[in-house]
Amino acid sequence: MSNEKEPRILLVEDDNTDREKTLEALRKHGLGYEVRFVAGPHEALDYLLGRGRFHERSRHPMPDVVLLDMSLAPLDGLRVLGRIREVEALRSLPVVILCTTPEERERAMVGSVRAHACAMKPVSADDMRDLLRMTYPSMATYAAMRFE
Repeated sequence: MSNEKEPRILLVEDDNTDREKTLEALRKHGLGYEVRFVAGPHEALDYLLGRGRFHERSRHPMPDVVLLDMSLAPLDGLRVLGRIREVEALRSLPVVILCTTPEERERAMVGSVRAHACAMKPVSADDMRDLLRMTYPSMATYAAMRFE
């Protein structure tokens, strides 16, 4: 795996318990994803746009995938996703919405601004692996190489 970079994930989650469960699901398979997290919608947008304390890309690199909590405040996950899609450079960035209720999941899949995928929280380790492989295909290659 010599020159493959570890896939980068930005986790946007304001609930400590949900954040820890999601991080545990990512760690379970030992795939070594590089995970950064931010706690709120404005912080997520600042990170993705390289604004404020996130202006140094060498310290705050762009993620390959965003895991975005649907029930953020004051902007919910769909509003954050809408803002992400407004920026040309971010339009193709894979975003997985993490939902707490079936109603949130339906909103995320039916809205005019759709996520690449949705998952119900808490996400199991196997479901997380499958979601990431489906959402960002090079993660599947990375994971396969780790087991060779």
